Amino acid sequence: MKKLFGNTNGLKTDHIRRLEKFYRRRIPPEFVITFELARDISRLSHEIRRQIGLLINRRGKIACVIVGDYKGIIIPEITGYRAAPGRLTGLRCI
Repeated sequence: MKKLFGNTNGLKTDHIRRLEKFYRRRIPPEFVITFELARDISRLSHEIRRQIGLLINRRGKIACVIVGDYKGIIIPEITGYRAAPGRLTGLRCI
């Protein structure tokens, strides 16, 4: 399973498992985010009382799941994507 980024200290095993399941989801290219994914993220975020962020590539695959605190998230350094000045990485943050 891919790694969770951010503040995962103190999370229950069930919450970690549910966060890791987000990596298996795909978003159709015509949507920014699906209704079901938005609902699931907001429910889990409410349960754990922390913000959750997703980095999604252009193909609709979730590249990174980020767990923050109640105030915000910190986007980690992502390898494997273009990072030149003036260039877009091809990831969107939800």
